[in-house]
Amino acid sequence: MLRPAKFTAEKMIKVDHTGENGAVNIYRAQRLMAHIRARHLIEQLKEFQSHEEEHREIFQDHLTELGVRRCMSYHLSGLGGFVLGLVTGLIGPSAISATTYAVEDVVLTHLEHQLPYLKEHSPNSHIAVQKIYDDEMSHHQTAEVQMQQDKLLTKGLVIIVKLCTEAVIRFGMR
Repeated sequence: MLRPAKFTAEKMIKVDHTGENGAVNIYRAQRLMAHIRARHLIEQLKEFQSHEEEHREIFQDHLTELGVRRCMSYHLSGLGGFVLGLVTGLIGPSAISATTYAVEDVVLTHLEHQLPYLKEHSPNSHIAVQKIYDDEMSHHQTAEVQMQQDKLLTKGLVIIVKLCTEAVIRFGMR
């Protein structure tokens, strides 16, 4: 029987797991829309989705080891990610890249704050987070190069996606 997260380190992993589910679904929906608006990004989106699926599995396995159940907002995050992916995929390549950039920017900041805490309080959780960090940084850097930063739509989308991503993290840590 899995239990709710009791400790901060467990809550961090639970939220990370939920975030990975959201990311998987962002890329899944963007891949669908890329067939219409951004064929040149399909393989990249497939690769990024694959990374996020691996990350989700790393966190799921770690939660199981800890005996902690997943976040109550797991499915909601997946649905929200899918809707975000559909909308940004329909807008086009710059919106796809802006979304990746914005999400990964918040995620990287979140992980950078987690790592020192986890290293001290939960070494196995630290290892799980460290395993995914480089992939997330690579996604962020790729998207930053691809997005058209001078567009008003891109700037607005980055702000909105960052705010939403931060809200999901804060909600999950409660």
